[in-house]
Amino acid sequence: METFGKTTQKDIAKRLGVSVSLVSRVLSGQGEKVGISQAKIKAVMDAARECDYVPLSAALALKGKKTRTLGVVVYDFHDPFFGKLIAELQTYAHTRDYSLILVGFVNRVPEAADLAPLFKHFVDGIIILGSFGDLNWLDKFKNIPIMRIGRGEDSRISFSVGVDENDAARQIVAHLKSRGKSRFRYVARDMSVHELRWKAAEAAAMDAGCSITRFERKSFENDFLAGLAAGSDPYADEADAFICSTDVAAMGVIKSLIDAGRKVPGDVAVVGFDDISAAEYFIPSITSIRQPVGLFAKRVVDFVADKTEGGEFYEKASLVVRESTAG
Repeated sequence: METFGKTTQKDIAKRLGVSVSLVSRVLSGQGEKVGISQAKIKAVMDAARECDYVPLSAALALKGKKTRTLGVVVYDFHDPFFGKLIAELQTYAHTRDYSLILVGFVNRVPEAADLAPLFKHFVDGIIILGSFGDLNWLDKFKNIPIMRIGRGEDSRISFSVGVDENDAARQIVAHLKSRGKSRFRYVARDMSVHELRWKAAEAAAMDAGCSITRFERKSFENDFLAGLAAGSDPYADEADAFICSTDVAAMGVIKSLIDAGRKVPGDVAVVGFDDISAAEYFIPSITSIRQPVGLFAKRVVDFVADKTEGGEFYEKASLVVRESTAG
């Protein structure tokens, strides 16, 4: 019997004084085909809504029907950018009548227990939040669409969407140059996606006739520690602007520079990436690249719901100017 909480099709039938088979046909969309009147169809649907009835995904799967459930695999729950993205996915998925099952990995390495909820709920598709990483675990999920919000090619991924790093870098460099800055220092952890942003920043700086150096790539526990180290690096004094791979790295840079007696933005400008909520409230507030997370969410859910064309797509971001580059 299909249930949601304590409500069953039998409960709905008893409430309306009709047969369980009639309720089942209406809820499966077969009412008109078998000659059930519009009045009875409406009564069943109204009762189902009033009782908060939703069929279990297992029951739908056994009948060969879509469960309208998507698995969301988060690479790093500690990254505040992913929290923002999850919120947009949840909001838009609900407008398309989809539910989300959220799972995540430790250090981007999946364990059997991490994947279990995806099997349990018979998901119609999987959305990966994050770039690159080992995707061999996808071999366990055949014949369902795999989507990614992020970077990294893989033949098992049907649809991916991410930010246009090259356009974002050009916006950053043009803005800094308009503020009279021309000696840049790039800050990031040793991660593949940050490498892409470095190459984009390097190319944009060269095209604009500016110099750019890179903080030595090292393994840090988080972006803030990388920013702290970069701001106190011996080469920090040579830069008049820092371009950071994330807003959290920018926060570390700003703290380190201010602790060393340098003014932000008076002496040095700092730009972040992702425009997390804290960027607006940090002191000074951080100029940042705002990724179109709402558009990302819409595109991956629409791909499943509407069976749109697959492929790799890159969307333009926008630069949000705040106090960290005001001077």
